[in-house]
Amino acid sequence: MSALFLAIKNIFNGVLAVFMLVPILITMGDAGDPNTPVETYPESTNPYITEYLDPDIAAHRSGAGLAPQNTLMAFENILANSETLGVDTLEFDVQITKDGELVLLHDLTYDGTTNAEELFGRKNVTPSSITLEEAQKLNLGENFKGNGDYPYRGLRGDDIPYNLRVVTCDEIIDYVEANSNGRKYNYCIEIKSISINSYKAVDRLYSIITERNLQDRVIWSTFAPDTSAYMKMKYPGISRTADAIEAIQFYFYFRMNLDLQDVSPSYAALQIPYGSSALDNLINLGTREMLNYAHKNDIAVQYWTINDADEVKLLAENGADCILTDYPQMAYETVNSIQ
Repeated sequence: MSALFLAIKNIFNGVLAVFMLVPILITMGDAGDPNTPVETYPESTNPYITEYLDPDIAAHRSGAGLAPQNTLMAFENILANSETLGVDTLEFDVQITKDGELVLLHDLTYDGTTNAEELFGRKNVTPSSITLEEAQKLNLGENFKGNGDYPYRGLRGDDIPYNLRVVTCDEIIDYVEANSNGRKYNYCIEIKSISINSYKAVDRLYSIITERNLQDRVIWSTFAPDTSAYMKMKYPGISRTADAIEAIQFYFYFRMNLDLQDVSPSYAALQIPYGSSALDNLINLGTREMLNYAHKNDIAVQYWTINDADEVKLLAENGADCILTDYPQMAYETVNSIQ
């Protein structure tokens, strides 16, 4: 079965699932029962399921609240302050450039985080529309706000430090591996490229992972069903998170008390929002019942973007496996305070 056919098939199934399931799910809000015991499954073989009250702390976008997101500066900060930040997992986003380099960027364009519109004279500047050399002229700290100010705004040309320029996935992983002082960080890497570029990004990321023998420390993700289908078809040996349609399917099976193994889920983790998301007013994704159901099916549950200490505490007490946060020190201290 070709990648193109598989992609079309999954897109069709995804659209059908949304139309069928969303009206049902919206009526199924559930506060959960705080008295429900947290169940553990010691026989689990999933390395992303963590011990109760000891979730992994993931630096979301490399710690976006502490330094400009997805920059070498942000990773330098995480590694230099490893003892106080308590980070277990480095989470970042990648996209492919016009000349085939895999670079770090969360948004689909550079418009919101850099001086791209000024530099290129147009809006909607995507990585796939420019080369790496062109991208490295950007200031990734342009719109970072710290302590009420924009400390890196206005830097241009040679005044932009290297650690605020566009960086490749290769460079970041090599930097971390060389400067982690023996600490074995896990990586959570999301493919943000779309359409055919997403397949190119998956291929390039797979090469980066395997060249460094990091298969056991990387979980990759995408919310796009077609990209997820490509991952499953070509590289089943790399752990991945559920795509958007798989997450909807999971929740439907949970709420209907169906046997999830009937659909043979092949993802290792759910990566889902909690709290500040608009979904929270409709669907509670953080109940003990749901976490127990996931763990019973050998699936880890990872939450983004948790920047509130009360939410960190609640999710940890309910059995969350990973907290993705812009403020890892806050999450680390909160988790330690309840143990």
